Amino acid sequence: MAVESKQQVLAAQSAEMPEKGLEEIKVASESPTSSRSSEDLEASNLDHSRKLGSIFTIFGSALANLSDGYQQSLASSSNVIFAHLLGKKVYTSGVQTRISNSLLVGSVLGIMIFGYISDRLSRKGGMLITSGLVVVGSLMATLAFQVQGSHNMLWYLTIARGAAGVGVGGEYPTSAAAALEGSNEHFDSQRGPIQVLVSTLMATSGAPICIFVYLMSLIGSDDNLTVAYHAIYSISIFLPIFVVLARWRMQDGRLFERSNFRKRTIPWMLLLKTYWPRILGTSAAFFLYDFINFPNSIMSSVIVNDLVPGKNIRTVALWQLYLALMPVPGVLVGAWLVNKIGRRWTGILGFLLGYVICGFIVGGLYHKLTTESLPAFVVLYGLLQAFGHMGPGATIGLISCEAFPTAARGMGYGIAAAFGKAGAAIGTQVFTPIRAAAGPESTFYVAGGVGLLASLIYYFLPEGQAVDLEKEDEEFEKLLMMHGVS
Repeated sequence: MAVESKQQVLAAQSAEMPEKGLEEIKVASESPTSSRSSEDLEASNLDHSRKLGSIFTIFGSALANLSDGYQQSLASSSNVIFAHLLGKKVYTSGVQTRISNSLLVGSVLGIMIFGYISDRLSRKGGMLITSGLVVVGSLMATLAFQVQGSHNMLWYLTIARGAAGVGVGGEYPTSAAAALEGSNEHFDSQRGPIQVLVSTLMATSGAPICIFVYLMSLIGSDDNLTVAYHAIYSISIFLPIFVVLARWRMQDGRLFERSNFRKRTIPWMLLLKTYWPRILGTSAAFFLYDFINFPNSIMSSVIVNDLVPGKNIRTVALWQLYLALMPVPGVLVGAWLVNKIGRRWTGILGFLLGYVICGFIVGGLYHKLTTESLPAFVVLYGLLQAFGHMGPGATIGLISCEAFPTAARGMGYGIAAAFGKAGAAIGTQVFTPIRAAAGPESTFYVAGGVGLLASLIYYFLPEGQAVDLEKEDEEFEKLLMMHGVS
């Protein structure tokens, strides 16, 4: 009986085991571990979604800078077109400078307005508005030949280019801040090179694309300059439209979501008191770089046009294309150097090799080069531009972005970039008078002298390579709390 009882107990236990196992499985499925797995999956999906949003932000900023570089290059080809179509009596140096500067003057206005908007409201919202302004201004400029009378047409084009310039200028603080914050969120160790490729490389690539379209339209139309004009300006309408489409999926970065002035009063005096050395340094460096870079880029077509025998428009366009392509490898080298030797030394190296050494060589040998070997002149001129884009061209925007906390990044960068565009406008304004008064070689001596001064200023700029942007924002928030801003 004892044996039988023992067997019955064992049988009962074995019968209970499946139910017990099911209970354990049920409990396990409802355990905190299972809940944590679900939360981890949700967090992983959210992180993937944000990473995709950051990539769209970076891509949209890159495409916008390509469009802006194309816009800036339009002035170079426009100068050649109108000089041939209207002659120098109508298309005077004053008119030429006015049209070249209209985009720059509009840019200063756009930089200041949208630098504030990008910090106060949203990076994405500001960027969509700027792209719309570029579309409207480009469409107006494309229709310039519909305006009767050369004088009226040239003033109309000035206004149209100015309207596009407001949009182009607005892209600077919005795109720069959005791209830096997007790359910091997921690719922080490479944020410097990414910023250089997104901003300087794409803006620089816009110039050869514009000149290539110009050259192909000349070949296809048998040197019809009116057709060439409409070709290059028509493309400028569609590029910002593509930018708008790319930006629908972009997002404001986590840095901006955590630290911004959307619902807080901006403490202007506190910002100036705390960051005035950085504002002064970046603004001065930006001003000096654009003072020599923009005139040498925009007026390159005028210089080459005066040197080419017979002023053959296709030959001039080919030399323009070469000069526009030369800076591209320079930017790629700069993107590599910013993490190798730092932002500051990359900029100084570019100034010294480009504007100082190449500038003084071209200035000293100008007459010999231009009369005996035009290709050698173009090569040296191209190297000047290449080293310039490798150094300050690749780093000044990056330094200006990293120098300020997220909440004030758009405004801080915007002030520096506005001084840069003011320098570009002034440099373009005085370029022709300097050439006329002191000879064509004088502008290269000026570039060399300014390069030396800018190198000295660059030495005192903040080095952002090892800066942790999140910690910088935390320190900034503590500063605001100490002064009652919350």
